[in-house]
Amino acid sequence: MKLSLEQKSNLIKLSEKASDLLINIIDEDLPSVKQPTNRDLEFKKILAQIYQICPLLSDSYTLMYNHIQKQKIYPQDKYYKRLRKG
Repeated sequence: MKLSLEQKSNLIKLSEKASDLLINIIDEDLPSVKQPTNRDLEFKKILAQIYQICPLLSDSYTLMYNHIQKQKIYPQDKYYKRLRKG
């Protein structure tokens, strides 16, 4: 896959936004109802933009997001405790 300079630049900006949102998602508590938060919705919008440029990168961010959400559901997990300690 060959990316243009403009695509690379866009991917860098979108990746920074996605990373920042993942960090914020880690910090927020799980909502009492299983509904996506505003950060979740914003992250999914960014993922859609990333997918248009590089589906592989989008898939990687999706895996990270899903792993974080799984860990938040099971807070007794050691990995989640390490994330929260930071």
